[in-house]
Amino acid sequence: MSDTEDKLPQPEAQGHQGSAHGTRGLTFDALRVRAQQLSLREQLERQHFLLERLNAASARLLQAIELGDVYEAMGEIIGNLIGCEEVALFQHHSTEQTLSLVWSTGVKKETLLQFVSGAGLVGRATHEGTSQFRNRRSGTPLLPHETNLTACIPLRLDREVIGVIVILGLLPQKNELEWADFELLKYLETYGAIAAQLQNLQKNSVKR
Repeated sequence: MSDTEDKLPQPEAQGHQGSAHGTRGLTFDALRVRAQQLSLREQLERQHFLLERLNAASARLLQAIELGDVYEAMGEIIGNLIGCEEVALFQHHSTEQTLSLVWSTGVKKETLLQFVSGAGLVGRATHEGTSQFRNRRSGTPLLPHETNLTACIPLRLDREVIGVIVILGLLPQKNELEWADFELLKYLETYGAIAAQLQNLQKNSVKR
């Protein structure tokens, strides 16, 4: 057998090698498509989860307007959907620039009195009309009654702050607020304020 004949099988081996490269390329493409599919599915599931929470919050607020317990409803929404049993809600009187407690659960009386004074992050939320989160103010000294504070959320009608939600310690199994919690609190900033204002108007009309 000649040297030429000995070398004949080599092109076939090269063909197999090229095929292997093609298979690897197809595998990488398939993996990339699969990763994109999983990412899009995760985004849809996250949005579905958020919409369910927002729908539940909306239904409870609408019911609360009829029952006249809007502040309690907001406390329930925060407790059940976010996971917190220490919540206080204050009404803001813009003329006097004062706060008055309208609803609370799980918060000691002496702590509530400190928040009514309007000092610290609750005062900043009221005067600036922006939500205050303790973990985003690492460089800001906290007052003694704010050591267990998680967030202060203003209830805003346009630029007017009509109330403030104070969220203290979260449930033990929850370390911090999550992305869906921030979206729900943003919802309450506006629609919780609208529900509270409607309730106030209803009560004032009954008094007249």
